[in-house]
Amino acid sequence: MSQERGVATSAVRLEELSGWSQELCRRELPSVLPRLLSMYQHSDNWIEHIQILKIIVEMFLPHMNHLTLEQTFFSQVLPKTVKSFDDMMYELTSQARGLSSHNLEIQTTLRNILQTMVQLLAALTGCVQHICATQESIILENIHSLPSSVLHVIKSTFVHCKFQTFSRLFSRRPILFKSS
Repeated sequence: MSQERGVATSAVRLEELSGWSQELCRRELPSVLPRLLSMYQHSDNWIEHIQILKIIVEMFLPHMNHLTLEQTFFSQVLPKTVKSFDDMMYELTSQARGLSSHNLEIQTTLRNILQTMVQLLAALTGCVQHICATQESIILENIHSLPSSVLHVIKSTFVHCKFQTFSRLFSRRPILFKSS
């Protein structure tokens, strides 16, 4: 029960943060970022995890010092983000094995996992776009977790899709969400 209250309380705070102006985000960054990072690290719910990541990327990343991005943000967030992506990929693969046109529950679960993965990819895309849009020179050392994390996600997706295509060719299993 106390865990439910904690999630509800953090959700209210997240909802409140999403209404903040850019100026307020810039001003409150030093006090709010450590709390958001702590919430992110302690979150075990994919939905809350993505909500926190989205708020950090969209509202606070633009105000972070480019010279300290690795220490203050990327090294603290990206390892868990990659692990979450891998966990979602595993869950997606596991659930897809039981898929049939008659199993609406698995179809819904797969759809939810895919939607969550899309949101995670959007957050990673936001990080890359932020780095690409900056006018300052960025030293790779200051962002080294970002390229490796993005490449891991791309490779994992490619391997998953390649395996699924290969196994479908030889097992004549139906494509995701098509009836057999």
